[in-house]
Amino acid sequence: MPHLSEALLDSIIFSMEDQVTSYFIDLKDEQLISEDEMRYILEEDEHESSSRFLPIPDWTPADGFRLMEKFVSKIRNPRVQENLIRALESGKGVFRKFKDELAQEPILERKWYSFKDEQLKRVVVSWYRELEGALTLEHLDPEPVEYAEDILLEDFSYDIYEGPLTDEMDALIQATLVEMSEGSEEDRIGALLLSRRLECDRTEHALIARACDDSLAAILLYIPLTERVVHVPFFTVAKPYRGLGLFRLLFDAFSRQMARFHYTKMIVNLAGESVSLEKYFSPYKARNATKQLTLSTESWNLMHPSLEGAFL
Repeated sequence: MPHLSEALLDSIIFSMEDQVTSYFIDLKDEQLISEDEMRYILEEDEHESSSRFLPIPDWTPADGFRLMEKFVSKIRNPRVQENLIRALESGKGVFRKFKDELAQEPILERKWYSFKDEQLKRVVVSWYRELEGALTLEHLDPEPVEYAEDILLEDFSYDIYEGPLTDEMDALIQATLVEMSEGSEEDRIGALLLSRRLECDRTEHALIARACDDSLAAILLYIPLTERVVHVPFFTVAKPYRGLGLFRLLFDAFSRQMARFHYTKMIVNLAGESVSLEKYFSPYKARNATKQLTLSTESWNLMHPSLEGAFL
């Protein structure tokens, strides 16, 4: 087996998507050739064996469709996900409709091509491992890379802001609170708690993310409590930029900046749907300093034995 160089890997991936021509690896010349080229070599040299040529992995339209479904399942923006699901369910011309829909979301479109490239690399590397054995491929990483981060770093800028909140910042904060107040009961309670906290704490420190068009894409408010402890009472990502992994990059930028300012502890406030982010922080040895729960009086009164006798 020839060395699986980046050039050969890219050639195999490109050829796998060609639904017209079949391709083979020429084990003697260590290059990729078409089926017609292989037949020519075999006809020219009657002593040459077909074992010299190794067919590359199959990649059918069905495989491509399943990959699109996998990508769409990872999108967290409901509107974009719904539009892409509709494109996948449209029947004839599904691949074109999927691409047309993605073209309306340039950042997500670049994520798709990076995602597809990484998934195809995994297919090729796994196939190569089976044929050649793992020892000769130790230099290759079979796991997918974080394809989103480089793309997001290109499309957003991150800045520390100090001073009273601008109208633009306040508009994004209020839009998030209104959205929460129209959601589930837990979201409504979360909006109430956040509103009261923001009224009490006049925050004048923020980390913001801006998109290429200079629009405000995300904001993270923070309050220095001591020389070593900083509190994050509120953060949000604007609707058009959700589901892209922007919060993770924003928080990463925040944590590294705080370390430069010599803060050693961060307290993060979670409310509403963001409570689900607790599992995101847990791998980094996050611990609960305090925790707020919601429960109904009805469930307590119906399920817990009455202790009225304690008041006699």
